[in-house]
Amino acid sequence: MSSRAKAYLALTTMAIIWGVALPLVKPSLSFVTPHQFLYLRYLIAAPLMLPVLISYAFKLKLSLKTYLKIIALEILGTPIALPILYQGLKLTSALEASLLGAAGPLFTVIGGIIFLKEREEKREWRGLVISFFGTLILVLEPLITGRNHSVGFSLIGNLLILLHNLINTTYLLLAKKIYRQLPKLFVTSISYPVAWACLGGFLIFTGQSTAISLLNTPAVALAAGYMAIFGSIIAFALLLYGQNLIEVSEASLFSYLQGIVAIPAAWILLNEMPTWPMGLAIILIAAGVIMAEKRV
Repeated sequence: MSSRAKAYLALTTMAIIWGVALPLVKPSLSFVTPHQFLYLRYLIAAPLMLPVLISYAFKLKLSLKTYLKIIALEILGTPIALPILYQGLKLTSALEASLLGAAGPLFTVIGGIIFLKEREEKREWRGLVISFFGTLILVLEPLITGRNHSVGFSLIGNLLILLHNLINTTYLLLAKKIYRQLPKLFVTSISYPVAWACLGGFLIFTGQSTAISLLNTPAVALAAGYMAIFGSIIAFALLLYGQNLIEVSEASLFSYLQGIVAIPAAWILLNEMPTWPMGLAIILIAAGVIMAEKRV
């Protein structure tokens, strides 16, 4: 199997796992805060990755400077970025939040062109303009449909998810450079203890509970377990692995697949149905990204 085929398989699997994630997680946020949910998620994930961390630490023998770089980048990508995403999810619908993930490639393609000098052609800029208008429609969907003040739809929630996309794009571009020669499971094994410690410190500082009894609620236990094992350990490693084999802008295209998976997932799990602005937006975003990345 070629390197490109391996990347496509890894990133498609990642997209399916994360496409189901937000519809599955949203019910749990009725019982815990976003920071508590993420703390529980990494409380499960971190110990599972501890043997990997110990094994690689002895094998690689990296410098303290390298470890500090990894820790700093993982703080940006996890305990800073993810609470913003889940706060946005709490304020808007799971379907809206998932489809806004399709805006991720727009920022990553631009970042790849500007910072990584990957490519810069007329078709890319035309595609980016089309994707931009699709993203704008999706962000403003609550205003267009008049549902901004309902429980399920919120402009503030959409803007928070868009902010997460910007932070996550920064993380992906930096990871492309810093993690090029590092084993992806090793990076993952460092990321989760760092995230758990940071989130636990935040909860203690703000007076929120860190009790394991929070997992007694079935919705919380299911969501935290799924995201700890599949959403964290498996999907995150697949993302870093796949992105390392192809251009970061091309790898970002697979984020669009999450929206496609999220539509049936949100309908089955939450009875959420897409609106016509959502449909128009996702068509524009998909068309723009495909135009930007179509190989001649």
